[in-house]
Order: sequence, then C-alpha cells, then structure tokens
Amino acid sequence: KLNLFKKLCETPGISGYEERIQKVIKEELEKLTDEVKIDKLGNVIGIKKAKKLSGKPAPKKVMIAAHMDEIGFMVSFIDKEGFIRFAPIGGFDPKTLIAQRVVVHGMKDIGGVIGTKPVHILSEEERKKLPKIKAWMP
Repeated sequence: KLNLFKKLCETPGISGYEERIQKVIKEELEKLTDEVKIDKLGNVIGIKKAKKLSGKPAPKKVMIAAHMDEIGFMVSFIDKEGFIRFAPIGGFDPKTLIAQRVVVHGMKDIGGVIGTKPVHILSEEERKKLPKIKAWMP
C-alpha cells in the first residue's frame, strides 16, 4: 500500500496537465472495479457493481470523490546561469516554497531546489523579513 501512496504522490498532476496521474489512477481502479472511464472533463470514474443478495434489501450506492490535481508552476524564464523564474498554476502559500525539491517536466525531467538569497549576504533588514515572492516570479 505504501508503494501505491508513493506512486500517487510522485506522479505529476498539475491542474490542466493531469494526464499522467489520470493514467495511474485508471490503472489502479481497473484492478478493483468493473468499469473505468475518463469523462470529457478529465474525471476518472470507476464503477463497482454491487450484487443483490436474495432476501436482502437492495445494496446502498456509495460515491467516493477526491481531486487528483495539484498546484504547480509554469517555467516562464531561464537566465544565463540556469536559474528559473516561474508562474503559479493554482493557489499556494509562498512561505512553503523555500528549500522545496521540485521537478521541471519537459523533454526530460530535471530536478531542482527552490532557493533564496543566502543568509550571509542578506542585509540586517532582509534577515527580519520573509523572502518576497517576486524573487521567483517574473
């Protein structure tokens, strides 16, 4: 079960670009349900048909819903040193970005880390404040 959890967490599914996570979810649901489909909106729908037992009331219908998309960022600029500027896709809290590992998806996936100005070159005033989001955004 942990392998599935890890796979779900590590598969990209940024809002509007959910094809990879859709595929993983569809493959997992195919093992557990009678029917799986992806609708026009991109929802992955799995149907498990209940069996009516004689002498018992009709089985209850249950729906389990969850979202599969995640926040992400779109690369908007790469400077000569290879530093990247990006624009958000979805809402996020800028305080959570510092030192986060990221993967840039393109022709091939490239790992990275979101950095900030090192503390030893910050002014006394800068040390008292949170980094501004404009440090990463164009």
